[in-house]
Amino acid sequence: MRVLGIVAVAVSFSLAGMTTAGAADMALKAPVTAPAAVFSWTGFYVGGNVGGAWNRNEMAAYNGPVLPGFIVLPPNAAVITLFPGTLDTLNGPGTQSAVIGGGQVGYNWQVQRAVFGVEADAVATGFKGATESRSMTAGAPLILTTPVTQTVTVDYGHINWMASFRGRLGYAADRVLLYATGGAAVAEFGGSKVTLTNSPGIAVPAGTFSSTGGGSDVRWGWTLGAGVEWAFASQWSLAGEYRHSDFGTRSVSVAIPDGLGGTLATVSTNIRVTTDQATARINYRFGGPVVARY
Repeated sequence: MRVLGIVAVAVSFSLAGMTTAGAADMALKAPVTAPAAVFSWTGFYVGGNVGGAWNRNEMAAYNGPVLPGFIVLPPNAAVITLFPGTLDTLNGPGTQSAVIGGGQVGYNWQVQRAVFGVEADAVATGFKGATESRSMTAGAPLILTTPVTQTVTVDYGHINWMASFRGRLGYAADRVLLYATGGAAVAEFGGSKVTLTNSPGIAVPAGTFSSTGGGSDVRWGWTLGAGVEWAFASQWSLAGEYRHSDFGTRSVSVAIPDGLGGTLATVSTNIRVTTDQATARINYRFGGPVVARY
């Protein structure tokens, strides 16, 4: 019996050793799972943009002389004939559209899913000029065999370029960033002028006459918008952005020429200028870190 007890104890120790060895073996052979990478938007970036802009000009209407009078002499008229000037209303150039393009630079700082940033951008614009025209054809069909057409075109000045300095606040869903943005906006407006044309050249005065008003000026305002950005590579991202900007009220004063070297009337008005822009943007990011999630 004593021998049997000794054998039983030995077998127990042997089984315990086998169990421990097996457990150690399993621990050594357990698969190692690589930590998942988490994308971060933190870092500097620089890029370019292209898109479209809409310029709205809200003007206090002008009512008064717009087209000057002129004279037609024989043989173009049976007798010396005076055509009086014309009163009309100028309401402003309304809405225009243009292609815009430029670049941007900024910095993002990500805290968990919140992304804080600052950005500056500048674009050149394709606005051709905020113009308004009035025309009149006189002398047809009884007085003149060749009627005279008068046209006056008022150029209130166009936007040469726009820039902004903004903050950004976003929500990051891994490589997709939704953000709102706002801050200061600045733009340069071209000078105003008026062009008068009497055509064909049988009128006195005849030809094309012009006068200039205020020169170019730089105006500050505010801008507010939103966008979405997608990091399609570790250092590259694409974004779409929409913004509304308000540059306040401009004072514009231009003289309508009378064709004789003088002034028929002066158009003095205030124009409130707002723009909307939608751009596609591409950014190159400098070393935004990728950290590991354990």
